[in-house]
Amino acid sequence: MQPVTMSTPESTLLDGTATDPLPALQNTLRAALAYAALPVRFVAFWVATLLPLTYVPLLAMGVVTGNQLGFAGLLGLNTVAFVVGHSYNRPE
Repeated sequence: MQPVTMSTPESTLLDGTATDPLPALQNTLRAALAYAALPVRFVAFWVATLLPLTYVPLLAMGVVTGNQLGFAGLLGLNTVAFVVGHSYNRPE
């Protein structure tokens, strides 16, 4: 009669098929991050959509010529909002 030995096959240790809670945790964190990013994308989408409506009044009042750095910052904010809000309400 041969002694019974309990061992884990090498293949399950190396190929990740052993029970590992890490993938489940990663999936949970990805879902939480996607859920938390939704309001940020929502706000960025609408800022990117509505911010250009302020450009014409600013140009008409002469604010752009008096504060060029502020207007450049406004354009930069609009660019960032376009990039962040680009994927809002798109099917995944």
